[in-house]
Amino acid sequence: MKIRGAIVSLIVGAALALGGCSAGGNGATNSSSASPAAIEVEEQLVTVDVRVARSLLDQSGSLTDEEIVAGAREKGIAAVVDGDAVVYTMTKPQRDEMLAQMRSSAQDAADELIADETNWVTGVEFNDSMTSFEVSVDGHRYGALESLLALGFYVQGALYQQFNGVAPDDIDVIVDFIDDATAEVLDSGSYQEMRANLEQ
Repeated sequence: MKIRGAIVSLIVGAALALGGCSAGGNGATNSSSASPAAIEVEEQLVTVDVRVARSLLDQSGSLTDEEIVAGAREKGIAAVVDGDAVVYTMTKPQRDEMLAQMRSSAQDAADELIADETNWVTGVEFNDSMTSFEVSVDGHRYGALESLLALGFYVQGALYQQFNGVAPDDIDVIVDFIDDATAEVLDSGSYQEMRANLEQ
């Protein structure tokens, strides 16, 4: 299914910056199974501690603790494996660079989606904090399957916000699908609504 592939592409794009911390560049993973509290950020005076669920970095379980630590060291970042999590310690400029990489990966995934003529997406815009995505579509061809793309945008925005230190309960991502001819909002949803539905 083309839509499913597009969703996976969006999610992988969101995880690229995180996966870049693991050894060998093979850590980019599908992070759809990550819990909202998978990443916690602790601000300090000079450095930032980022606690990342190991499943975000190595879903296949193929990396050893040593490989994860060595991969971080190659990027000038300290890492400690703590059970099911990895705690990265980095400077704030390093964290800012990773956030920029996440935004860039999200833009690359959006550009790929727009270029794919098997779907009806004609444009994607998102704000700097990745709390809002506006997805322009061909209204005459838009259908229910396209609305599933929201899942990929939810993961992108939620990962970015978690990495940026937003408390898990405060994270939200709004996705609007907009007719590119009439500017009518055809469908709208949010990350928090999705979480609430999954908990029911």
